[in-house]
Amino acid sequence: MLGRPDGAALRTLVWESSTPRARLLLLGGRADFLEKWAETIADLHAMGFAVASFDWRGQGLSTRLVAGGAGHVDRFETFLDDLDHLAGRLADELGGPWVALAHSMGAHLLLRWIADPSRRAHPWRAHLRACVLIAPLFGLAMAAPLRAAVMLAARRAVRAGRGARFAPGQEPFGPQQTSAARAAILTHCPVRFAEEQRWVEACPALACGGVTWGWIDAFARSEAALEALPLERVGVPLLALLAGRERLVSNRAARRVLARLPTAAVETVAGAAHEILRERDAVRAAALSRIDAFLARSLA
Repeated sequence: MLGRPDGAALRTLVWESSTPRARLLLLGGRADFLEKWAETIADLHAMGFAVASFDWRGQGLSTRLVAGGAGHVDRFETFLDDLDHLAGRLADELGGPWVALAHSMGAHLLLRWIADPSRRAHPWRAHLRACVLIAPLFGLAMAAPLRAAVMLAARRAVRAGRGARFAPGQEPFGPQQTSAARAAILTHCPVRFAEEQRWVEACPALACGGVTWGWIDAFARSEAALEALPLERVGVPLLALLAGRERLVSNRAARRVLARLPTAAVETVAGAAHEILRERDAVRAAALSRIDAFLARSLA
């Protein structure tokens, strides 16, 4: 566990390698925890990377922000501050070079972090050689009128002091998180989908349910903050993999954001749902091969 000055703790993982190609920081998505990424972490380590990762605050075994198992944050800057702290420690203690692989919410946060001019002098930033964004969360997959209504309701709920409450249709980890409907959105691999439930049954503290009004409002504000950044000045090589059968995040929003990045290569993974690296073997292997080749070119 990595302690924070405010008393919070981040559950971290560092898996060293005797002669690494580079060090790789893996950033998971909303409601993820380290165990969900165990297979991919092992694959990345077998590729020759020393791997570091952590549970975002409010999920996994890091400090939670509300009781009741909700996925909650009042501002995405909380996540960015934690990334500042962890990345600083990694740079100071391990040196570099580094690459980063980030999924969904993690990809959103990574791009905000590297595009922020105020973070260009951060020690870890100087070691960063390349980034891979997997199914990045740059917008939600919903019609514009519905999105506007949801975001307005979230803003009003937060102002009324209800930010820590579940949004309608959201609930603690349970039948909703293990349903066939959720599986269809995330992955076509039933074995990998079922792993999440097995981990939660073994360690109930890992469970993270649906989102709160506060999380929705925080995302809306972070979405605006990201698009206001000088993305055209990002010089780090980037590979973005979009899911061909995406139903959770907006690929249209992703393409709009990524088009502003001069060094971004954007590819679609055919047959993949949102959790590309927890998909069926053939789909997953193809994505890992693309990632390996991109990182090899970036580190050459």
